[in-house]
Amino acid sequence: MVTDYNQNRIAEQYQQAKAQPWRLRTETHSFLKLIGDVKGKRVLDVACGEGHFTRMLRAAGAAEVVGIDISERMIDLAREQEARQPLGIEYRVEDARAVVGQADFDLVVAAWLLVYAQTRTDLVQMCRGLASRLRSGGRFVTLVNNPAAYDFDPLPDYRKYGFTLSLADRAFEGAPTKVILLLEDSTLEIENYYMPIAAYGSALTQTGFRDFAVHTPEVSPAPDDEPGYWDEFVRYPSFVLLDSVKA
Repeated sequence: MVTDYNQNRIAEQYQQAKAQPWRLRTETHSFLKLIGDVKGKRVLDVACGEGHFTRMLRAAGAAEVVGIDISERMIDLAREQEARQPLGIEYRVEDARAVVGQADFDLVVAAWLLVYAQTRTDLVQMCRGLASRLRSGGRFVTLVNNPAAYDFDPLPDYRKYGFTLSLADRAFEGAPTKVILLLEDSTLEIENYYMPIAAYGSALTQTGFRDFAVHTPEVSPAPDDEPGYWDEFVRYPSFVLLDSVKA
């Protein structure tokens, strides 16, 4: 069942989860490092949620940042944050699969978007929508669950990092992947869907992208780390990052 971020307090829980150490030390660190310098660029954050990365990219010097998400509640939270701490960001309720006529962003980023594609048709439609928003020569950067997790033997216990990962009995396109975020006062279950790396590369190539590349996450250094604490995550990363360039 697709996670509905408009229901109950799911959007608020997801916002809370962004402060988990694993997300800051691995997800945020790796994503921003791969994105690189955004000074002076026009940036679109797709599946922006409550604006976690949107605000960071604007603060990093992007000339213009727009955030879109299909969830009205997520956009409400993003706009509330913008009202409290104005950065000049525009947030819109918008479906990433929609093809638009204005292809002029220098950079499109999308953390955890493609993981909601249940079929190759869904995946291609998402990539087509992304391509329609990006200028020729512009970059697309995203992150997805690591398809290689099906080859981990055994699958690591990620609970010490703040989440659990549950896979289907076997890998097939559209197989459900359940990620349970372990929050201080609750848990949040999110359902994503498996696609092999080749499917991501094929969908992007089919929709006008080139130079497809896969990157493994890193952990930001900290002097107070327990020795070896992050070793299992680095050896068996639960996500990977993808980037590509619009031809």
